[in-house]
Amino acid sequence: MEAFAAAVQLIFTIVIGMYFFMRLKNESGSDRAAAEEGKREAEHINRLRRITLTEPLTEAARPAEMSEIIGQEEGVRALKAALCGTNPQHVIIYGPPGVGKTAAARLALEEAKKSRGTPFLKTAKFIEADATIMRFDERSIADPLIGSVHDPIYQGAGAFGETGVPQPKEGAVTKAHGGVLFIDEIGELPDIQLNRLLKVLEDRRVYFESAYYSASNKKIPAYIHDIFRNGLPADFRLIGATTKSPSDIPEAVRSRCVEVFFAQLGREDIIRIIENAKYKLRLEADAGVTELIADYAKNGRDAVKMLQTISNIISLDGRTRAEPADAEWVIKAGRYTKNDARIIDISFVKTRNS
Repeated sequence: MEAFAAAVQLIFTIVIGMYFFMRLKNESGSDRAAAEEGKREAEHINRLRRITLTEPLTEAARPAEMSEIIGQEEGVRALKAALCGTNPQHVIIYGPPGVGKTAAARLALEEAKKSRGTPFLKTAKFIEADATIMRFDERSIADPLIGSVHDPIYQGAGAFGETGVPQPKEGAVTKAHGGVLFIDEIGELPDIQLNRLLKVLEDRRVYFESAYYSASNKKIPAYIHDIFRNGLPADFRLIGATTKSPSDIPEAVRSRCVEVFFAQLGREDIIRIIENAKYKLRLEADAGVTELIADYAKNGRDAVKMLQTISNIISLDGRTRAEPADAEWVIKAGRYTKNDARIIDISFVKTRNS
């Protein structure tokens, strides 16, 4: 009987041992597979990072100083007045496409950092968002602008999700904390997001809610308790840019912002942009090239794109100097239409002067 019991115990011990051995082996195999997969992915990412193309002319020609913002002297002065100094304001910049609104906003923060008594630190960030592609979930599962909460049932909840812990995720308003949040085409923001943004501007922080949060849940890390109690900081200055007129922007937004107006570029402004781009590109060209581009470019962005194409054409032909015929080909291929004697958006001018 004792021998039988000993045999059973031995068999049981062997089975248990084999179970844990196989489990350990499987876990080790999984760990090795995960490590190998991680190594392959890391190598793939490093290979991608080693591949770089030349900088597009649109990037190379981007203004590096406020003095390079052409044709917007009054608008630039108003923008600096709103953002520089001891009490920077929220701003809306109105203006047609391609006149320098984004570049001016980016440079305005750098100017503000140098101003006397500024609250902006040298490390203040400029965070960009595009309202035309800003997507969100009405249940606050995903909101890249305001922030959201990944509840435990969220697909990407990870280890915290398995323990029933909701995870607040910061949005652009928190990433911009202490700096500037630039929203391009702010007039395209959905009403729900716009109202949430206005609430953030008032509170200067973001508050989160979740049906899965409990203040008494000890499994929830202390920092998450702190976020649900006190919110995430979101003290920034908003700069919104829009091609719409002031009447198309909700009054609730306008009342919180200094309004700055950028003008449509004239022909002489576009010529200055072309000459500046030619210098940065080190492109030699006959005078007729500049004149033709200025006749057809609607804004600075058009002018730079046309000049970039001309540069590529003469490179393909093995030439070093652009001729008017090159500009004529680009105009025809791009189906550009000739500008009027003066490039003016009448509706925008009326809005400015009203």
